[in-house]
Parts: sequence; structure tokens; C-alpha cells
Amino acid sequence: MNNTIVTYETFHGSAKKIAQIISNKLNCKCINVDTPFEAEDLKEIDNIILVFNFRGPYTAQLTKLYLNRVKEQIKTKNVILVGEGLFSEKEFPVVADEIYKNNPSKTFTKFFVNGQLRMDTLFPEERVLLKKFSELTGMEIKDMGELDLNKAEQVATEIENLLDSEEFKSSKNIESSENLERNETKWICSVCGYVHYGDNPPEKCPLCGVPKDLFNKQ
Repeated sequence: MNNTIVTYETFHGSAKKIAQIISNKLNCKCINVDTPFEAEDLKEIDNIILVFNFRGPYTAQLTKLYLNRVKEQIKTKNVILVGEGLFSEKEFPVVADEIYKNNPSKTFTKFFVNGQLRMDTLFPEERVLLKKFSELTGMEIKDMGELDLNKAEQVATEIENLLDSEEFKSSKNIESSENLERNETKWICSVCGYVHYGDNPPEKCPLCGVPKDLFNKQ
């Protein structure tokens, strides 16, 4: 998909593995956000897939810097956020929604993949922080979790199906003259940003599947 790009930020390599699985599935370019990649490069891109470990302060900071560089451009793009973390799936939507709030896009969809903690891969400063945490809490810090590559493959397939779906292709969210002339009500999905025109919201969002009561009237 030449109109799609996968961007990622990684510290220990997990997010990169997920990003590569997705880009291989979609047959599209995959780059690290550290790579010189200016907003102009997004001109021909419709879909931006962003992969990062949302619990890592370093990667989160670099991701925010990247999004700030392309803030104006992504307003007209479809953004898909893939978060990778450790036993934090319940927290991810909160972080994702904050990212969308600060960097609104044409459509916004999010996925989550469980990450891992491997003591032998930690940097010295991380070991110091974990040691202090262990001393304060009395908790033993040890290897936890496994990078869920099967879920990464599943997410890649779901994204491929999403981008190929008629619902997604028709969700260009362009306020055509026909819409304006009919003065139809605009409904926005509070979860993924899908826009619907009509007297009532759809029974469920065609992009993320949430019920109609999660649409906001504009």
C-alpha cells in the first residue's frame, strides 16, 4: 500500500518488531521516527500507522516530538496507533485518546499488543530505577511477560482488512457540497474519530465497532 507508512519508536526493539510485521503485511514503508522524515514527506500518504511502547518515557517523548512536527499534516490523514506495553491494556485507551486530543486527525483507530520486560536487556539507568522501586515496595523485579507476536500478526491482519474495507474507504470525512446543502447533522465517533452525516448516528461505528451512543453530535 503505497499510500500507507508505518512509523515506530523503539528502545529495546519490541516496537520495531511489531512495526515490521505490520509493514510486511501491508507491503509499505517502515521507518523509525528518529530518521529524518519531514512533514513534506507525508504529502502522498493517506494512512499513518504509529507503533511505540507507550509506557516508556523516552519513546513517548520522541513520539510526541514526531507528532508535533507533522501536526498540521495529520489533520487530513488516517492515523492508526499501535501501542505496545506490559500488562497495561486498560491504560492504553487513556493514553491514546490524549494523543488524539493533542494531535487530531481525519480518522483515528487504536490497537494494543502486549510487551515484555527482560532484565538482561535493560540499560544501567533502568536497572537503578527498578532497584530503587524494588527496595521501596519490597517487590521482586524479574522477567515478566512475552512480546505477543501472534497478537501483532492479528493486528496487522485487522489493519489490512480495515484499510481494504468499503466503510473505511468511504470514510474520507470530506464535507461535500451535497452534505452542506442538505445541512445534515455531523456525528463523530468519540473513540476513533469516524465522521457520519445524517439525522441520527449509525447503529455502530464502521471503523471501530462501538455503539451509536458513543457518537458526539456536532
